[in-house]
Amino acid sequence: MESLNKRKLGSAIFLPISLVLGVLGFGFPVYFSTVSETALRDVGEGTKSVEEEIVRQFRQNNLGPADMLLPLASIGKREEFSKVIRSKKQEHPELAISGGGSIFDMLTFSEYFGGLDRFNLNRGRFEAFFVYNRATTRGDLRQRLQENSSNDNVLAVLNAIPTEGRPGNFWARLLSEPKISAFPGVKVAKLEKFPFFPNRSVLLSVGIKSSNEFDDNVSEAEIRDSCLATARKNLSALSSKAEWFQATKLGTDTEIVDLDGNHSLPEIDFKEMSARMGLLKIGRTEDGGYLAIIGGILNDSGVLEKHGRWLPYPILVPMMVGTAMSLEKEYYSADATFEIGRLSQKALSGDLPAKERIRSFYWAAHQLARKMNLMQMAELTQACPDLQGVFDLAALIRMRNRPLSESIGSIKAAERELGFLPVGERESAVKKLKFLVEEKKVAQNDFEKELQIIYAGTLLSGDPDGIYRFVKSYPVFVKDGDEDAAVAALRDLKTAMSFGQGAIQHLLELNRPIHDDGPLESLVAQVFPILGGNVLTYLSHSHRDFAIFLKNFLIISSFFFFILFIAKILPKPNYQRSESHFFLRWSRRVSGAALLGLLSILILEPTLLQSPRGQVSVAGFDFALANLLAYANEESMADQNLTIVTAIVAGVFLLIQIVIFMYCLSRVSQIKNEELKAGLKLGLLDNEENLFDLGLYVGLGGTVMSLILLLVLDVKQDALIGAYTSTLFGILFVAALKIIIIRPYRNHLLVKQAGEKRYEP
Repeated sequence: MESLNKRKLGSAIFLPISLVLGVLGFGFPVYFSTVSETALRDVGEGTKSVEEEIVRQFRQNNLGPADMLLPLASIGKREEFSKVIRSKKQEHPELAISGGGSIFDMLTFSEYFGGLDRFNLNRGRFEAFFVYNRATTRGDLRQRLQENSSNDNVLAVLNAIPTEGRPGNFWARLLSEPKISAFPGVKVAKLEKFPFFPNRSVLLSVGIKSSNEFDDNVSEAEIRDSCLATARKNLSALSSKAEWFQATKLGTDTEIVDLDGNHSLPEIDFKEMSARMGLLKIGRTEDGGYLAIIGGILNDSGVLEKHGRWLPYPILVPMMVGTAMSLEKEYYSADATFEIGRLSQKALSGDLPAKERIRSFYWAAHQLARKMNLMQMAELTQACPDLQGVFDLAALIRMRNRPLSESIGSIKAAERELGFLPVGERESAVKKLKFLVEEKKVAQNDFEKELQIIYAGTLLSGDPDGIYRFVKSYPVFVKDGDEDAAVAALRDLKTAMSFGQGAIQHLLELNRPIHDDGPLESLVAQVFPILGGNVLTYLSHSHRDFAIFLKNFLIISSFFFFILFIAKILPKPNYQRSESHFFLRWSRRVSGAALLGLLSILILEPTLLQSPRGQVSVAGFDFALANLLAYANEESMADQNLTIVTAIVAGVFLLIQIVIFMYCLSRVSQIKNEELKAGLKLGLLDNEENLFDLGLYVGLGGTVMSLILLLVLDVKQDALIGAYTSTLFGILFVAALKIIIIRPYRNHLLVKQAGEKRYEP
């Protein structure tokens, strides 16, 4: 008895070992699907902070960028920086407009741009676009750049500026030309002297119904569909003959004349093309009839091209002049500058991809120029390593500006509606308008904060593509949750920025959300550094794969020693007459610890079992297999191979079956080791029959549970595949147990029992 107590007392050492390993494992700041805030703090230590970036901007006299970064500075430094900004603006009021810059930038702003007009100055509209517009309409910036610049990229942009209307201004003239729109059939107009459209033709098909062809009972929608069908039929039936015209650019006008002689189109599948042609014009004619015109632009090979819409001409020219100035002042990176110049040259020569990309660039640049002042935009574009960074930033800003745009649109609609309401009904409309105005203030405040995060993140990381990708791919776990996900993504970016440049670069590199610590992690975080956690924290961001393996090993080891402690400290049951084999006992403990370890991972990271963006079930409470088959037709299904999550879930069910299997083997081993007759051992085996079938029960239960989780909690779709393995593992392990282990042993006992009966008196 005394030796037994000593053995139990000695086994108590397993408990503190388990606790130490548990603290190290659960406190290890590395996760499968998220990034630990502790790891970000460690990787960001000693790297450039937001405060240091503000100081850098001050030293370059860039008040605009510093002003944008100010709200993200620490509270202790914010007031100090704010005083510096106010002081500099009082000394040089023009800095409030230009946003700062060197003495040469300020001279450029005053001399070339002529400052900012009084109207926009009084309204506080200091955005870069208004400065560009002032320089184009009042200053002589364009002329000076054209005469004095030796930068080929600058000259390429200036040469591409349209002088008489924006590119593609032939459409209105073509569609209103009586020779084209008054008669049905297929028309081809060759374009001449139109920049960006060399060797191009416009293919049109006109469908017309005169007023006497209308039935009184036919709706306008039916007439419209009939005209559209006629236009498509005319084009579909065309072989190669058509009416030919020539559209020549004459200043701001377009001259359209008949084109004599034999002309033909290249070999074209008109039937297929007619289905793809866009609708250009539809509506009533002057004589009361109805017409529909479909068409598009063909290159000299007969390929139908898709040309996008340019910025309006009064906006396009200032943006192109401002871009030329930015290239001259090196406000874009070297790669972006070269690409802008090359695209401008290729677009003029008729290269469609180049034209579309440079056209999209001016839309993107205009988006930025409307949201920040001159130097703010200059610093931002300098941080973009290539032109794609500008596109990504513009797309992200446009996405986050959408709530504000919708709010402004609602206010304008309410104001228009208010003007037509009777006096007695205006009171409620005025209240609604005031409410919309308040909503707009909230939306504007939110957008300004988000713009500051995007701006600061770009300057610190130098990776606008990564920021856009991080926000766009941030996991969405509920239907229609994209807005909340975008807000959470920007919040994570702000958190990472507070730790320094290294932290936000690490976050963007991993492209994972920041982990929200649970109660257990918060508890062990107090003790974790004392037990050497700083080394593990370093491993979590320097050797991530090894850190994940080590974390899992520590957690499983913690559970193993805890199970060992429980097994040694608890008294032996009275009914237990023998022990199973040593190997089976230890295998059972190891598999049980591994099972608890995997379950702990799923508890620590519950998002592993939640549906990602685009896979949230919208079918309601349907049978899960039907949902799975429906998803098989989606593009996302192609990527759903054996992922980490699938492996974890399948591993959990596998370990459950292994634990049950090892326990059953232990029970068989105990029966073997007992000094009993064969008949009694057979009876004991029969008594354990339900235990031996436990793997089947658990397998079926795991599948049912997975279906419930899928439908009720919208768990991850690929985790469902792992859950279906539950029944498979149950069948395989129970079959192996009964056929390979129990059946031969029962045969042995039956033979032995027969021998015992033979020698009985």
